[in-house]
Amino acid sequence: MSEAGIEDNTQDGFELGGSLSHLLHRAQQLAANESAEKLREAGVTLRQFSVLAAVSQETGSSQSRLVDMTGIDRSTLADMLNRMQRAGLISRAVSEEDARAKSVALTEKGQKALAAAAPAVRGADSALIATLAKNRRAGFVDLLTTLIDAKTDRDPAVKVSEPEIEGVKDKGEKKKSKSKAKTSGKSKGKGKDKDKKKSKKKAKA
Repeated sequence: MSEAGIEDNTQDGFELGGSLSHLLHRAQQLAANESAEKLREAGVTLRQFSVLAAVSQETGSSQSRLVDMTGIDRSTLADMLNRMQRAGLISRAVSEEDARAKSVALTEKGQKALAAAAPAVRGADSALIATLAKNRRAGFVDLLTTLIDAKTDRDPAVKVSEPEIEGVKDKGEKKKSKSKAKTSGKSKGKGKDKDKKKSKKKAKA
């Protein structure tokens, strides 16, 4: 995007095509779409892959360290780690360095999931970077890294809303939700039958 495009949005009105926020969001969508299908086949989401890759890079990482590495905010990451542990992708233990913290490690299942998902993300990276001229690729990565590092120093990790949290639901939760739906359906049916019986009695009277 040219500097002129940015300056246009400082005047009256707003040019969507000149918005850095919008363009970065669109780029992120393209990146996610490139790897989405293969990641589903591997059984993980893009956010979960980021956590798996970070833990693999620094095994025994604390939750605080994973917040720094992935950019996911603390509460969201805690929820994700709970789900991932129930799914058998990670294990947690008391940290040897800090008894108040827990260190995170990949399980055998987590290592397999990472190995299965990594080619999808590498392929997405290659497909995206291939759209740029070779002499601009390294500079593009450097610019993104500079932007992220500069903002991370000043701002907290990214907070995502609940619908955006893509965790693995354990089978127990799914069964509970199904049983609740069935129970509520039966109770509604019984209520209707009672109302019908009452109306019939009144008619006879």
